[in-house]
Amino acid sequence: MASDQPSESRMRHPTLGPALAIHDDRRRTRWRLGFWILMIPLGITGIFIGRGDLDSGNTTLGYAQIAGAIVLAVYAAVAAATDFQRARSAIRLFIAKDGFELSTGDGPISWDEVATISDPHAPNGDPKIVRVQLDDPQGFPGRQSLSPYGRLMLTINRGDIVIGSGMAKPVLEVETLMRKQLAEFLRAESAGPEAAAPSTAARAKPVRSRRTRGR
Repeated sequence: MASDQPSESRMRHPTLGPALAIHDDRRRTRWRLGFWILMIPLGITGIFIGRGDLDSGNTTLGYAQIAGAIVLAVYAAVAAATDFQRARSAIRLFIAKDGFELSTGDGPISWDEVATISDPHAPNGDPKIVRVQLDDPQGFPGRQSLSPYGRLMLTINRGDIVIGSGMAKPVLEVETLMRKQLAEFLRAESAGPEAAAPSTAARAKPVRSRRTRGR
């Protein structure tokens, strides 16, 4: 991260209202974008090499190379598309009282949709990425009207929203901020509607009855 690059700023989100904007690590995003773009032709080349092995009679090796090359090309293309979207904005993530939004997402997401915020692959408490587990991942795409790309990414990430790393602010600090907002939202929800005036996001769409958490 460049030393003169701010890690966060206060902004007003058009739907969520006052929000903390977490900036993207521009240098890292551009580097990753270039890397994945280079991987795409490498994967395509692997497909042609595998076809050559098939033609020469090396069936097992040929199919293995083709399968691996297709996986590489598709994964690199998806990763490049994600980083291309990130490179178009200096902001990676908005965190507000009523929800959050990725700059590459399909719109703001209410905290009511969230079950937990954690990186299950980092049991030692040192998360490598910010991962949001949804309360109802099966019904989420329909309620959120996700784009085909958004649905694909949700499937690839096994029903989680992966905010990732590569932000100008450390992953652990971002995760802590999101957990704090989620906890405050749950406390306000438990206190009942009389505890606070309806929020902007709550007025924007109907409030769903919260399911009992089983996680």
